Amino acid sequence: MHEIDGLERLRFTSPHPIGFRDDLIDAISRLSKIAEHVHLPLQSGSNKILRAMHRAYTAEKYVDLVRQIRQARNGIAITTDIIVGFPGETEIDYKQTRDLVEQIQFDNAFVFRYSPRRGTPAAEMPNQIAEHVKEERNQDLLRIVNESTRRAGERLVGYNVEILCEGPSKTNPARLMGRTRTNKIVVFEGDEELGGKLVDVRVQQANGFSLYGTPILPISRASNGSRVRHRTDSPWRT
Repeated sequence: MHEIDGLERLRFTSPHPIGFRDDLIDAISRLSKIAEHVHLPLQSGSNKILRAMHRAYTAEKYVDLVRQIRQARNGIAITTDIIVGFPGETEIDYKQTRDLVEQIQFDNAFVFRYSPRRGTPAAEMPNQIAEHVKEERNQDLLRIVNESTRRAGERLVGYNVEILCEGPSKTNPARLMGRTRTNKIVVFEGDEELGGKLVDVRVQQANGFSLYGTPILPISRASNGSRVRHRTDSPWRT
């Protein structure tokens, strides 16, 4: 797929950690069209809970995999999925998840409360967690994730980022929105004709989960397809 002319970005969506072998990590390090973003579901930082979920990896292996991915591609963004309140999750188990999330510093994470589903083994497991405990753990973990997400965004202020423009912003149709190569949302002013195009934007402000910036090239030039090629959205790269 990397050899297809006109294809500018390749992005992974929720690959299972056990699917990451040396050849895939090598591809990430070599192939420039692979976007600097990997969504790698964690689910839990407790090995006991991972076994109960039938996840065929340990927290230690997950941390090592993140280390390898980051070494393979400087400035790569790591996002994840986490479930809190899985049956049998003790305070110690939750703390292990919390500590691991603080250690890794994800660019973003989707945090879910465990919800029983009829017919699944987990729904029949003993030691189901009370809803108020799930909610407390969910909100606590979200605070940690939100802080690491905020810091990841603030590191991009003052840098040029390559945006794939998706069209008008859902929250402000007068502006456009798009995603960086690390899958961060950037809102900026411009002509709707930029939809579907790659545009270089200088980030001027970070606000929560969104970045705000200004196109580097005049809109008239950018609308005609002119742009500066491949500026990175990583402050650690030039």
